[in-house]
Amino acid sequence: MPTDDGSPWVQHPITPRGLQSYSNAVKGLFHNSERANVRRLAALFVLLCLPCQAADRASWYGEKQRDLPMANGQRFDPDKLTGASWFYDLGTKVVVTHANRSVIVEITDRGPAKRLLREGLTIDLSQAAFAKLADPDLGLIDVTVRQQRGTGAYGR
Repeated sequence: MPTDDGSPWVQHPITPRGLQSYSNAVKGLFHNSERANVRRLAALFVLLCLPCQAADRASWYGEKQRDLPMANGQRFDPDKLTGASWFYDLGTKVVVTHANRSVIVEITDRGPAKRLLREGLTIDLSQAAFAKLADPDLGLIDVTVRQQRGTGAYGR
C-alpha cells in the first residue's frame, strides 16, 4: 500500500510486494547459480522505470462553466488553479507539466467526459491553470501529471 514516507513506491504501480512476486515468477527461468541475480535484475528494472511517466493530454474549461456546481460541491471559478479528472480523488493536488512549465492544481471536479478518455484526454484544467502552461488558443496540450506528495487518499 502506498505510504507518505517519501518512498518512491508512492508514485509507481510496482510495489515492494509486487517486486517480490515478479522475482519469484522469474526464478524458475534460471538455474540455481543465476537465481542470486534475479532480485538484482528485478530491482534494476523497477528503478529504471521509476522516472517514467506516461504522457497525457489536457484541455481547459472557463467562462461558460463559471459558477456551475462541481463534484466537490463548490462553484467553478476559472480563475482558480483547479482541475477535473477521473483518476484522482477530489481534493488531491497534482503537478501538471508541459514544455518545462509546471502548475499545481487541486482536483475539484470529475471529467473530462468519459468518451474523451479514449483519446488520451485525462485532465481538464481551469482556464487560469492552462494559461500558466500554454496559450489557451491551443485547446489541447500534451502534459505529464503526477500526484503531489502528501495529498490525496493516502496523504490526508
